[in-house]
Amino acid sequence: MSGYLRKAIAYIQENGDELERGRLAGLLGRERPDQKATRVLLTRQNEDGGFPYQMVPGRPSAVTSTASALQWLHDLRLLRSSQVERAGAYLLTVQRPDGTWEESPALIKYDPPPLARPGHAAGRAYCTALGAYWLARLLGPRHDSVLRAFQVLRASRDGGWPEDEPLQVTVLAAAVSAMVEGPRATITSAGLEALGRLAPEAWSADRLVDLIAGLYAAGFDASELLAAWAIRRLTGLQRDDGGWSSEHGADREVDLSLRALGALLAFGVPSS
Repeated sequence: MSGYLRKAIAYIQENGDELERGRLAGLLGRERPDQKATRVLLTRQNEDGGFPYQMVPGRPSAVTSTASALQWLHDLRLLRSSQVERAGAYLLTVQRPDGTWEESPALIKYDPPPLARPGHAAGRAYCTALGAYWLARLLGPRHDSVLRAFQVLRASRDGGWPEDEPLQVTVLAAAVSAMVEGPRATITSAGLEALGRLAPEAWSADRLVDLIAGLYAAGFDASELLAAWAIRRLTGLQRDDGGWSSEHGADREVDLSLRALGALLAFGVPSS
Protein backbone atom coordinates (compact mmCIF):
# COMPACT_ATOMS: atom_id res chain seq x y z
CA MET A 1 0.00 0.00 0.00
CA SER A 2 1.04 3.58 -0.51
CA GLY A 3 2.26 5.65 2.41
CA TYR A 4 -1.25 6.95 3.01
CA LEU A 5 -0.93 7.56 6.75
CA ARG A 6 1.74 10.25 6.89
CA LYS A 7 0.19 12.19 4.01
CA ALA A 8 -3.33 12.01 5.45
CA ILE A 9 -2.18 13.19 8.88
CA ALA A 10 -0.37 16.17 7.38
CA TYR A 11 -3.38 17.10 5.24
CA ILE A 12 -5.84 16.96 8.15
CA GLN A 13 -3.56 18.85 10.52
CA GLU A 14 -3.08 21.60 7.95
CA ASN A 15 -6.68 21.91 6.78
CA GLY A 16 -8.82 20.67 9.66
CA ASP A 17 -10.66 22.72 12.25
CA GLU A 18 -10.49 22.14 16.01
CA LEU A 19 -13.06 19.35 15.96
CA GLU A 20 -11.41 17.61 13.02
CA ARG A 21 -7.96 17.77 14.59
CA GLY A 22 -9.45 16.35 17.79
CA ARG A 23 -10.95 13.48 15.81
CA LEU A 24 -7.55 12.86 14.24
CA ALA A 25 -5.93 12.62 17.66
CA GLY A 26 -8.51 10.05 18.71
CA LEU A 27 -8.01 7.97 15.58
CA LEU A 28 -4.26 8.00 16.20
CA GLY A 29 -4.69 6.58 19.69
CA ARG A 30 -5.19 9.48 22.09
CA GLU A 31 -7.07 7.92 25.01
CA ARG A 32 -8.40 11.11 26.62
CA PRO A 33 -10.87 12.91 24.32
CA ASP A 34 -9.77 16.35 23.21
CA GLN A 35 -11.76 18.64 25.51
CA LYS A 36 -12.01 21.60 23.13
CA ALA A 37 -13.11 19.42 20.24
CA THR A 38 -15.63 17.69 22.48
CA ARG A 39 -17.16 20.99 23.55
CA VAL A 40 -17.40 22.15 19.94
CA LEU A 41 -19.46 19.09 19.06
CA LEU A 42 -21.58 18.66 22.17
CA THR A 43 -22.79 22.25 22.24
CA ARG A 44 -24.66 21.37 19.04
CA GLN A 45 -26.64 18.50 20.58
CA ASN A 46 -30.35 19.28 20.86
CA GLU A 47 -32.42 18.70 23.99
CA ASP A 48 -34.03 15.63 22.43
CA GLY A 49 -30.58 14.01 22.14
CA GLY A 50 -30.35 14.34 18.38
CA PHE A 51 -28.15 16.67 16.40
CA PRO A 52 -29.54 19.46 14.22
CA TYR A 53 -29.88 19.11 10.48
CA GLN A 54 -26.55 19.97 8.84
CA MET A 55 -25.24 20.68 12.37
CA VAL A 56 -26.74 24.18 12.29
CA PRO A 57 -27.78 25.26 15.83
CA GLY A 58 -31.49 25.89 16.17
CA ARG A 59 -32.56 23.47 13.49
CA PRO A 60 -34.60 20.32 14.24
CA SER A 61 -32.77 17.09 14.97
CA ALA A 62 -32.13 14.80 12.00
CA VAL A 63 -31.38 11.10 11.78
CA THR A 64 -28.64 11.77 9.23
CA SER A 65 -26.93 14.45 11.31
CA THR A 66 -27.17 12.34 14.46
CA ALA A 67 -25.46 9.47 12.64
CA SER A 68 -22.67 11.82 11.55
CA ALA A 69 -22.27 13.03 15.13
CA LEU A 70 -22.06 9.44 16.36
CA GLN A 71 -19.19 8.82 13.94
CA TRP A 72 -17.42 11.92 15.19
CA LEU A 73 -17.98 10.86 18.82
CA HIS A 74 -16.53 7.48 17.92
CA ASP A 75 -13.45 9.18 16.52
CA LEU A 76 -13.14 11.23 19.72
CA ARG A 77 -13.36 8.01 21.79
CA LEU A 78 -16.65 9.04 23.38
CA LEU A 79 -18.90 6.14 22.39
CA ARG A 80 -19.44 5.27 26.06
CA SER A 81 -20.49 8.80 27.01
CA SER A 82 -23.87 10.02 28.22
CA GLN A 83 -24.13 12.13 25.08
CA VAL A 84 -24.02 9.00 22.94
CA GLU A 85 -26.68 7.42 25.15
CA ARG A 86 -28.86 10.47 24.53
CA ALA A 87 -28.26 10.25 20.78
CA GLY A 88 -29.19 6.58 20.84
CA ALA A 89 -32.33 7.39 22.82
CA TYR A 90 -33.25 9.95 20.17
CA LEU A 91 -32.99 7.31 17.45
CA LEU A 92 -35.15 4.94 19.48
CA THR A 93 -37.74 7.64 20.08
CA VAL A 94 -38.14 8.68 16.45
CA GLN A 95 -38.30 5.15 15.03
CA ARG A 96 -41.72 4.67 13.46
CA PRO A 97 -44.12 1.92 14.60
CA ASP A 98 -43.44 -0.06 11.40
CA GLY A 99 -39.70 -0.19 12.20
CA THR A 100 -38.60 2.48 9.74
CA TRP A 101 -36.98 5.85 10.22
CA GLU A 102 -37.75 8.99 8.29
CA GLU A 103 -36.60 12.56 8.72
CA SER A 104 -38.93 15.03 10.41
CA PRO A 105 -41.34 16.98 8.16
CA ALA A 106 -39.81 20.08 9.78
CA LEU A 107 -36.78 19.60 7.51
CA ILE A 108 -38.74 20.22 4.30
CA LYS A 109 -38.16 23.96 4.45
CA TYR A 110 -34.40 23.37 4.20
CA ASP A 111 -34.86 21.57 0.85
CA PRO A 112 -32.90 18.43 1.82
CA PRO A 113 -31.61 16.01 -0.83
CA PRO A 114 -33.59 12.82 -1.57
CA LEU A 115 -31.77 10.69 1.02
CA ALA A 116 -32.80 13.12 3.78
CA ARG A 117 -36.16 14.20 2.37
CA PRO A 118 -39.26 13.40 4.46
CA GLY A 119 -41.89 11.51 2.50
CA HIS A 120 -39.37 10.27 -0.07
CA ALA A 121 -38.98 6.49 -0.49
CA ALA A 122 -35.20 6.71 -0.88
CA GLY A 123 -34.96 8.88 2.21
CA ARG A 124 -37.02 6.42 4.23
CA ALA A 125 -34.88 3.49 3.08
CA TYR A 126 -31.65 5.34 3.81
CA CYS A 127 -32.69 6.55 7.26
CA THR A 128 -33.96 3.06 8.13
CA ALA A 129 -30.69 1.42 7.14
CA LEU A 130 -28.69 4.17 8.86
CA GLY A 131 -30.68 3.99 12.09
CA ALA A 132 -30.44 0.20 12.19
CA TYR A 133 -26.71 0.31 11.50
CA TRP A 134 -25.95 2.67 14.36
CA LEU A 135 -28.26 1.07 16.90
CA ALA A 136 -26.77 -2.32 16.04
CA ARG A 137 -23.37 -0.86 16.86
CA LEU A 138 -24.57 0.82 20.05
CA LEU A 139 -27.09 -1.69 21.43
CA GLY A 140 -26.26 -4.91 19.60
CA PRO A 141 -27.80 -6.55 16.52
CA ARG A 142 -30.44 -8.44 18.52
CA HIS A 143 -32.02 -5.31 19.96
CA ASP A 144 -35.72 -5.11 19.12
CA SER A 145 -35.39 -1.81 17.29
CA VAL A 146 -32.68 -3.25 15.05
CA LEU A 147 -34.64 -6.41 14.32
CA ARG A 148 -37.79 -4.46 13.42
CA ALA A 149 -35.82 -2.28 11.02
CA PHE A 150 -34.08 -5.31 9.55
CA GLN A 151 -37.43 -6.94 8.81
CA VAL A 152 -38.30 -3.92 6.68
CA LEU A 153 -34.95 -4.01 4.88
CA ARG A 154 -35.21 -7.76 4.27
CA ALA A 155 -38.79 -7.52 2.97
CA SER A 156 -37.66 -5.01 0.36
CA ARG A 157 -35.10 -7.56 -0.88
CA ASP A 158 -37.27 -10.69 -1.02
CA GLY A 159 -37.18 -10.67 -4.81
CA GLY A 160 -33.50 -9.80 -4.95
CA TRP A 161 -31.46 -6.74 -4.09
CA PRO A 162 -32.90 -3.69 -5.89
CA GLU A 163 -30.66 -2.57 -8.72
CA ASP A 164 -32.00 0.97 -8.69
CA GLU A 165 -31.61 1.84 -5.02
CA PRO A 166 -28.98 4.37 -3.94
CA LEU A 167 -25.57 2.84 -3.33
CA GLN A 168 -25.52 4.23 0.21
CA VAL A 169 -28.64 2.21 1.07
CA THR A 170 -27.26 -1.02 -0.39
CA VAL A 171 -24.00 -0.67 1.54
CA LEU A 172 -25.77 -0.05 4.86
CA ALA A 173 -28.35 -2.78 4.27
CA ALA A 174 -25.59 -5.29 3.51
CA ALA A 175 -23.76 -4.30 6.71
CA VAL A 176 -26.94 -4.61 8.80
CA SER A 177 -27.71 -7.99 7.20
CA ALA A 178 -24.26 -9.23 8.20
CA MET A 179 -24.68 -7.91 11.74
CA VAL A 180 -28.09 -9.53 12.23
CA GLU A 181 -27.94 -12.70 10.13
CA GLY A 182 -24.19 -13.21 9.91
CA PRO A 183 -21.49 -12.52 7.30
CA ARG A 184 -22.15 -15.78 5.44
CA ALA A 185 -25.96 -15.63 5.47
CA THR A 186 -27.71 -15.88 2.12
CA ILE A 187 -29.08 -12.34 2.29
CA THR A 188 -25.65 -10.96 3.16
CA SER A 189 -23.94 -12.82 0.33
CA ALA A 190 -26.58 -11.55 -2.10
CA GLY A 191 -25.95 -8.00 -0.92
CA LEU A 192 -22.20 -8.31 -1.39
CA GLU A 193 -22.74 -9.79 -4.84
CA ALA A 194 -24.98 -6.85 -5.76
CA LEU A 195 -22.28 -4.44 -4.64
CA GLY A 196 -19.61 -6.38 -6.49
CA ARG A 197 -21.52 -6.10 -9.76
CA LEU A 198 -21.35 -2.31 -9.77
CA ALA A 199 -18.97 -0.65 -12.21
CA PRO A 200 -15.81 0.81 -10.65
CA GLU A 201 -16.93 4.26 -11.81
CA ALA A 202 -19.90 4.06 -9.43
CA TRP A 203 -17.57 4.15 -6.46
CA SER A 204 -16.51 7.60 -5.37
CA ALA A 205 -14.13 7.91 -2.43
CA ASP A 206 -17.16 8.72 -0.25
CA ARG A 207 -18.91 5.48 -1.17
CA LEU A 208 -15.73 3.41 -0.83
CA VAL A 209 -15.29 4.71 2.71
CA ASP A 210 -18.91 3.82 3.49
CA LEU A 211 -18.30 0.30 2.19
CA ILE A 212 -15.02 -0.28 4.03
CA ALA A 213 -16.38 1.07 7.31
CA GLY A 214 -19.58 -0.95 6.96
CA LEU A 215 -17.74 -4.18 6.23
CA TYR A 216 -15.47 -3.65 9.23
CA ALA A 217 -18.38 -2.89 11.57
CA ALA A 218 -20.14 -6.03 10.31
CA GLY A 219 -17.21 -8.25 11.24
CA PHE A 220 -15.46 -8.80 7.91
CA ASP A 221 -11.68 -8.70 7.66
CA ALA A 222 -9.38 -7.49 4.92
CA SER A 223 -9.32 -10.94 3.29
CA GLU A 224 -12.92 -10.44 2.13
CA LEU A 225 -12.60 -9.88 -1.63
CA LEU A 226 -14.85 -6.81 -1.73
CA ALA A 227 -13.04 -5.26 1.23
CA ALA A 228 -9.62 -5.91 -0.31
CA TRP A 229 -10.72 -4.38 -3.62
CA ALA A 230 -12.24 -1.32 -1.91
CA ILE A 231 -9.11 -0.74 0.18
CA ARG A 232 -6.87 -0.87 -2.90
CA ARG A 233 -9.12 1.49 -4.81
CA LEU A 234 -9.45 3.95 -1.91
CA THR A 235 -5.71 4.19 -1.31
CA GLY A 236 -5.26 4.69 -5.04
CA LEU A 237 -7.62 7.68 -4.95
CA GLN A 238 -5.62 9.54 -2.30
CA ARG A 239 -4.33 12.82 -3.69
CA ASP A 240 -0.70 13.90 -3.56
CA ASP A 241 -1.58 16.38 -0.78
CA GLY A 242 -2.85 13.51 1.39
CA GLY A 243 -6.57 14.21 1.13
CA TRP A 244 -9.42 12.56 -0.76
CA SER A 245 -11.83 14.36 -3.10
CA SER A 246 -15.47 14.26 -2.01
CA GLU A 247 -18.46 14.09 -4.32
CA HIS A 248 -20.09 16.58 -1.93
CA GLY A 249 -17.53 19.32 -2.51
CA ALA A 250 -14.29 20.70 -1.13
CA ASP A 251 -15.78 21.67 2.23
CA ARG A 252 -16.38 17.99 3.01
CA GLU A 253 -12.92 16.74 2.11
CA VAL A 254 -11.31 16.92 5.55
CA ASP A 255 -14.23 14.96 7.02
CA LEU A 256 -13.98 12.42 4.21
CA SER A 257 -10.22 12.13 4.74
CA LEU A 258 -10.80 11.47 8.43
CA ARG A 259 -13.36 8.78 7.63
CA ALA A 260 -11.01 7.24 5.07
CA LEU A 261 -8.15 7.24 7.55
CA GLY A 262 -10.35 5.71 10.25
CA ALA A 263 -11.57 2.95 7.94
CA LEU A 264 -8.07 2.05 6.76
CA LEU A 265 -6.65 2.06 10.28
CA ALA A 266 -9.54 -0.09 11.54
CA PHE A 267 -8.62 -2.77 9.00
CA GLY A 268 -4.96 -2.46 9.91
CA VAL A 269 -3.95 -1.43 6.40
CA PRO A 270 -0.17 -0.94 6.42
CA SER A 271 1.33 2.35 5.29
CA SER A 272 4.68 1.76 3.65
